[in-house]
Amino acid sequence: MRSWTTFAAALALTASAAFAQNKGGGIPSPLKITISGYSDGGDIPEKFTCAAKPPGGSPQIAWSGAPAGTMSIALIFHDGDVHPGKSFDDVTHWIAWNIPASATGLPASVAGDADLPDGTRQGMNIARKNGYMGPCPPPGLPHHYTLEVYALDSKLDLPATAGRDDLQNALGGHILASGVYNGLFHR
Repeated sequence: MRSWTTFAAALALTASAAFAQNKGGGIPSPLKITISGYSDGGDIPEKFTCAAKPPGGSPQIAWSGAPAGTMSIALIFHDGDVHPGKSFDDVTHWIAWNIPASATGLPASVAGDADLPDGTRQGMNIARKNGYMGPCPPPGLPHHYTLEVYALDSKLDLPATAGRDDLQNALGGHILASGVYNGLFHR
């Protein structure tokens, strides 16, 4: 397991990436995020993970603080403790974009469809499936899961086959505000 220092450095890198991508170059306004079922930095309940039978759906997520000019919301949920192929990349559990600007959250158990009725689009997770994939680390020490939410000044033109790299590249120059929420899970 990575040390807290390494984890903090990874979080700082994420924050600096958001800073570099922010429209206007300033520090993004913070979005306040809450997740029903666990506190920021707390343990993720089993019902939202692969340990649930059947595997759990996404938790209810709420956010506030999207500034004027927000045209859409995007999110990334990932496990920062796993680096497939010893690369810088980690494990992507969920990406979504074009969430309506008027939305202040997502309900629990969002359908795993690429396109949702409200215009939200979900891209590919590590399993090459659209939608949420709950935490599923190997038995042992807890893994750190991070939810990043972004308020954007535009909608994004990405196919449902897009992955996290595609989404992150599309975010560049469009971030008005962002927020981060963390959770832990182990089996």
